[in-house]
Amino acid sequence: MLYLGRYLCLMLFFCIHVAGCGKGVVEPVDVPAPDVTASKPESREVSEFLEYIGRTASPEFVEIRPRVSGYLMKIHFKEGSEVKAEEPLFEIDRRPYEYALKNAEARLEQAKQQLKLATITLDRINTLRKTNSVSQQELDEAIQKRDSATAEITAGEAAVAQADLDLKFCEIKAPIAGRIGRASVTAGNLIQAGQANAEPLTTIASVDKIHVLFDVDENSVLKFMALRRSQGVNVKYTNVRELNQTVQVALANETDFPHEGTLDFIDNRVRTTTGTLLVRAELDNKARIFAPGFFVRVRIPYGKAQEVLMISERAILNDQNLKYVLIVGENGMVERRDVELGILDNGMRVIKAGLKADDQVIVNGVQRAKPGSSVRLLKSQDRSTSSPNKE
Repeated sequence: MLYLGRYLCLMLFFCIHVAGCGKGVVEPVDVPAPDVTASKPESREVSEFLEYIGRTASPEFVEIRPRVSGYLMKIHFKEGSEVKAEEPLFEIDRRPYEYALKNAEARLEQAKQQLKLATITLDRINTLRKTNSVSQQELDEAIQKRDSATAEITAGEAAVAQADLDLKFCEIKAPIAGRIGRASVTAGNLIQAGQANAEPLTTIASVDKIHVLFDVDENSVLKFMALRRSQGVNVKYTNVRELNQTVQVALANETDFPHEGTLDFIDNRVRTTTGTLLVRAELDNKARIFAPGFFVRVRIPYGKAQEVLMISERAILNDQNLKYVLIVGENGMVERRDVELGILDNGMRVIKAGLKADDQVIVNGVQRAKPGSSVRLLKSQDRSTSSPNKE
């Protein structure tokens, strides 16, 4: 009974305490307005452009292969260096081909002596024929021997020329100027001519100029041609260079497009499998910035430059098919503005419609800002001072 009384007393005390706590009023806590940074749209003169992905390639690329077989005696170049046209690269053992040339020259001299004897014999028979001292058959045989000796000389001259050519092929020279690759063999190895599946001795890629190859979709081609017609430019040409179309190129680690070239080739048909047209531009490479196989971004500007408003790409939000931004009004309230987008240029997006030049567009803090709520604007931010969004 004692324990039961103590338990009832504790329950009574607990109920009184709970009832007393319930009489207090919980005051709401004010949530501070989120901090955001904003910037006004930048006004710039921008030309419309088409942008693509491309790869660089050498205008000239040669695989060096032997034209005669033999033991490799010398390698004259340093791998990875630049070589000039007609510069010696490899030297094959010349001795077998020198002997072959001497043998061909001796056979040619022998054929010349045979022709000399056949000519003398024919002249003698012609003289005797006038007195009917020889038969017609003997005359015919003499003519045949002279003609055969003449043919032997022709064959001998061809053999000498071939042997001399083979001897010259023992020295392999660079057919073009450019950067040479690694040597696939070392001196002392036997190399065989005429093996189509064999690895080349080395390769040479030209580097003074560089080509950029990229695929252009059919709609862009039609749009480009229509624009040039509207500008009064004739799109008919016999050489692509007549268009004098500038092409801007950026490497993978570049944000701007500092390299300029000229359009110099357009394929003669659209590929039905991809609906694209192969296009090529040529750039100077005197500074040796480019190498074959580089990944590049290609931009083809067209039309006249127009003054437009641009904002940071990260300030743009998505609402299904709609694009919008959040701006800070004069009273610190967040407003939504639907916008029409233009081209993207180095992280800045052209706004065709929906913004004014003095609007404060939220750049950092867009995830914390809600239309109709208030925010605290820390400062106006321009592109030079902006930092990546850390939300």
